[in-house]
Amino acid sequence: MNGQTYLLPLTQAELGDATGLSTVHINRTLQELRRNGLISTPAKDRLAIQNWNGLQAAGEFDSTYLHLRNRATDGEGERSPIA
Repeated sequence: MNGQTYLLPLTQAELGDATGLSTVHINRTLQELRRNGLISTPAKDRLAIQNWNGLQAAGEFDSTYLHLRNRATDGEGERSPIA
């Protein structure tokens, strides 16, 4: 997935408002991601992911949180009301 480019028609201020972060923090974070070769912004409204695995590592992304466990089948006691 390296080099995937996406339309992202948001300003840094809008990104900050959506995430609850300051515009300064958004700017510094994007600069760091660019400097580390994880993303690029080839145009004003575009974002390109240059290093997907590196971006996941930088964000401490763990896909296992997306999967609920069924306690009744994994030996951890009573069945969870969510599972």
